[in-house]
Amino acid sequence: MDRTVDLYMLTRPGVAIPEDVARHLNAQRGVSIHLHNGIGDPRPEDRSRWDTIARGRNDLKIRGTADWAMFVDDDVVLGAECVRTLLHELQHSSQLGAIAADYRREHFAVDWKGHVSMGACLFRRSTLEAIQFRATREDCECQCCCDDMRQAGLGIAYSRNAFAIHKPQRNLADSHSHAASERSAGSESPIHMETGRKEGVVLAAFDRRDIARFERHFLASLRRWNNRGQVIAVAYGLYPSELQRLAGLPGLQIVPRPFNGEMVPVRRLTDFGDICRGLAVDVPVAYWDVADVIFQSPLEKLWEEVQRNPDHILAVREPNGYPGNAVIPAWSLSIQSPYHREFAYRLLQNFPFLNSGFAAGTAGAMRDYFHAAKGYLCGPELRGTSDWGDQMALNLYCHTNPQKWRETQQGWNYCVHDRPSGEVWVSGDGLVCSQGLGRIPVAHGNARSLRQFSLLS
Repeated sequence: MDRTVDLYMLTRPGVAIPEDVARHLNAQRGVSIHLHNGIGDPRPEDRSRWDTIARGRNDLKIRGTADWAMFVDDDVVLGAECVRTLLHELQHSSQLGAIAADYRREHFAVDWKGHVSMGACLFRRSTLEAIQFRATREDCECQCCCDDMRQAGLGIAYSRNAFAIHKPQRNLADSHSHAASERSAGSESPIHMETGRKEGVVLAAFDRRDIARFERHFLASLRRWNNRGQVIAVAYGLYPSELQRLAGLPGLQIVPRPFNGEMVPVRRLTDFGDICRGLAVDVPVAYWDVADVIFQSPLEKLWEEVQRNPDHILAVREPNGYPGNAVIPAWSLSIQSPYHREFAYRLLQNFPFLNSGFAAGTAGAMRDYFHAAKGYLCGPELRGTSDWGDQMALNLYCHTNPQKWRETQQGWNYCVHDRPSGEVWVSGDGLVCSQGLGRIPVAHGNARSLRQFSLLS
């Protein structure tokens, strides 16, 4: 069965295909894609952008000879199985001439009247040759295409299985300049950033249960590898004597908070966000889980990567995603809202499962993430999830805002759990190593996986 697809993408004049969109096109599984890029160049006679797009689609659709042709907008990110899923369904639906991924979630709306967006729509070649894209003053080219196809007896519909997301437009509330203006307007912060440093800031959060792990493993291993940058640690429910002892450690600023029963990975979203608001937006920042992380490398390369990507947060995927990771259905399908439950589950079926024991970025980029993630946990997006921490929030933020994150090398948060037998070992000098990396820069013993080596108690 032929799985070749001519894929058409219309971009604005002078604008290249976004890197994240192109990356996910190249990652499509089970199909062979031939990409055709066209320019949507407006003309004086165009009544609106709709006319420009319709003409651009007509110019594009005559390219290529594959039996299957797909339009994808340059602000739509396809799930890894999106094209193959659409192709399978269209091949087995004789009444349909086209089928689309519902990246706007239109079919969930109570007032949906059959509009199908062309931004991730697969056509039979015979159908595409039979239509001409057009627009009116009242109707976009998508609606006109739907009307013309149905009038000709050709079906067009949304797939409930193909997954894609629409990149949100960047707005003022998300911009780093907005964060800077907030501070200049007088927002207060207890954080005092030492100036003139080249290294980034390490954030940590822990309660009394992990105070020993913070001192003996997290902080000690960080300093052992000549990481002398500032550490800002949010400490929940510590005794005054414990706070006093920690306050005497060089390069460490303690932000004391009373214990309130909220889990540390959830509560830190608010406190880390407050800290980032008190830093210059371009300062490199990273956090790691305190209880099960051992540093085995200088962090200069990480800080350099952050500075090269000032508008992105950096994250690392877990070794196992869907379907091998049992927490994905458990955490997704426990969300109360049916809409958000399905969306989260489908999201994690199609994109890497990121580990939230680490993230890095400029203070401005991290501030945006912390604010959004806390909103997800308090809102319908994640309300009811059985995830007791912030991992679902990190995945939801990154995968619904693909322009705001980048996947970094796994060594910055090497998850030991779920590795094949023999993949990870401890060298004779006590370093955690792996088959692929040798000495692991930052070993994360998630699910208590470092305790098998007697490295953490």
